Amino acid sequence: MIEDYKTAKRMGDEAVRSAKRSGKSPYLPVLDALIDASNTAGQVSLGLLELPLSRIKGNKEKSRNNAFANNFMPIFDANTEFALKWSALYDSYKEEGIRDAIKVYEYMNEYYVQEGNKRVSVSKLGGNEYILADVTRIIPKKDGSKEVQVYYEYLDFYNLTNNFLLVFSEPGAYEKLADLLGQNLVDPWPEEVCSELKSAYYRFERVLKKEVKYFVDQNASNAFLIYISIFPIKTISESTDEQIKNNIILARDEMIASGKTDDTTFLDEAPGEGENDDKSAGIMRIFSRTKKYTASSPLRVGFIYDADIEQSRWVDSHEAGRLYVDEMTGENVLTAAYYVDQLGGTQSALEAAVKDKNEIIFAVSPSMSDDVLKTAVKNPDIKFLNCSVGQAFSSLRCYHAKFYEATFLMGVLAANRALLEGDASQIDYVVREVNQMSRIDLNAFAIGVSTMAPDCKVVLKPVGESGEANVESKVYADIEYSTVGRTGRRPGIYVSNDEKDVYVGAPYFNWGRYYVHIVQSVLSGTWDLGGRLDDTTPANYWFGISTGVVDILAPNLPYQTAKMLSFFKNSIVNGDYTPFVGEIRSNDDKVIQSSFPGSNSSRRTLELSKENLDPKDIVSMTWMNENIVGEL
Repeated sequence: MIEDYKTAKRMGDEAVRSAKRSGKSPYLPVLDALIDASNTAGQVSLGLLELPLSRIKGNKEKSRNNAFANNFMPIFDANTEFALKWSALYDSYKEEGIRDAIKVYEYMNEYYVQEGNKRVSVSKLGGNEYILADVTRIIPKKDGSKEVQVYYEYLDFYNLTNNFLLVFSEPGAYEKLADLLGQNLVDPWPEEVCSELKSAYYRFERVLKKEVKYFVDQNASNAFLIYISIFPIKTISESTDEQIKNNIILARDEMIASGKTDDTTFLDEAPGEGENDDKSAGIMRIFSRTKKYTASSPLRVGFIYDADIEQSRWVDSHEAGRLYVDEMTGENVLTAAYYVDQLGGTQSALEAAVKDKNEIIFAVSPSMSDDVLKTAVKNPDIKFLNCSVGQAFSSLRCYHAKFYEATFLMGVLAANRALLEGDASQIDYVVREVNQMSRIDLNAFAIGVSTMAPDCKVVLKPVGESGEANVESKVYADIEYSTVGRTGRRPGIYVSNDEKDVYVGAPYFNWGRYYVHIVQSVLSGTWDLGGRLDDTTPANYWFGISTGVVDILAPNLPYQTAKMLSFFKNSIVNGDYTPFVGEIRSNDDKVIQSSFPGSNSSRRTLELSKENLDPKDIVSMTWMNENIVGEL
């Protein structure tokens, strides 16, 4: 009926007006105008798929594009031949549905119609959620961007599961999903696992959209991953819709936070710092809540360790921090350590800490984040913190130190010492553990080396089963605080001599200062952020040298070297310099950051660039600096 067309046209006309008011195109995006065919890596036919209509974004080609608004509703007048054909198709759709598959092209997980845009239009008006489509995939070339990296992770996932429903926005999400299901991204998944995953997602998405209406606009795939991180996937088939709805409401803030990864706030100093109050008071004021604690009713603080202090430099540094809290806070605070190995796993250790009525619980390793999240969602009155950075959680806070500021200074020191020793061609770097933070620290160290000795190479030397590395250079760095394994040698820069290696200096953590700030914030009632962020915006505390949470130790230096290190350190403390400032190049010949965007790099000036890597780019870096030799 033509009246149905008029209804659809009114919706299209309103979409056009709304787009024009907001300065956007009122028409559907055209894939051929968005991509350069020469910049793709080929095409693959996927055959017939039941596609979610919400993922169909536009047209493959420009022809007839002006017939539809950007919501696929028609905008031609009702007296046109186009309107009559659309109306006839809609009448047929109401009688027997859509009989023929549309033809679409998929690019970066979005779909563009080659044939059948009227079928898409009538299906959307009719309230369908899915449509049968013959799909051809266009594969982008790898370009180092986060979006393409995530897409290639999706391709690995799809090739093992044939599941196109789950679309994540962050690197590592597919690997996390695989881990939650006891799988990997290398071997084919069992059919029963694939079937259970699809069934669980269909049901979760249905409840999410129909029962929890205020959450419809959130990314359902990210929300699903958070859900099964907290509630095992089998509970979806075993629970009623009402139970799933209640679980979604319980985890709602986490699901919303998962869609705010790009909005994650990195707090590297206290609000009001320097405004008529001393620095420690400023740092403490970023946290909240008031309660009286006494010796008979102390504030209980639990520390979860995933290794013994004798086996891990990392855990040992945090245990020193816990003991510092005991020394500095008095009898109104009672701390306790919980060892994962002794208590049967991370979840059991967390449950023990909850049972002991700890009001603050620190989990000191990034690998514990999933278990901490599960426990935090179910215990909202306890303050949970995980020692990691770049995570998007609302039920727990993440904290870490800008150790890279100290490793940059160590790079400067190592290169200076190599120059004094007469051999600055190579500095070996002992690799004890591979994770995101170790990559950041390594890059900062390498940049520090190149600042002093531009031609010096930083050669990676992984440790063997003995816990030692095959070091060959005169000056070498063994500065990682690994969470696994331990050597009798303290972290530091060393000069290799025939008789014994000479210690030059080291970066170090002062976790005690961090922990005292947080504990004191609870004692003084300043834990909350005082309205700086809403309840669902992820906050990461990331303090550096300026707060004293990290520092360097370098005794017995020549006074000239000490002056140079002090200059760099003071520049970082005062905010005048960072390790990731100015031009940065990777060891695969990519320009990570230009000194002056748009300028001719061959015409350099002595003016210091103010271009700095954004914290989000730092925590997600995948590159290695141009003077690094080897792979992590």
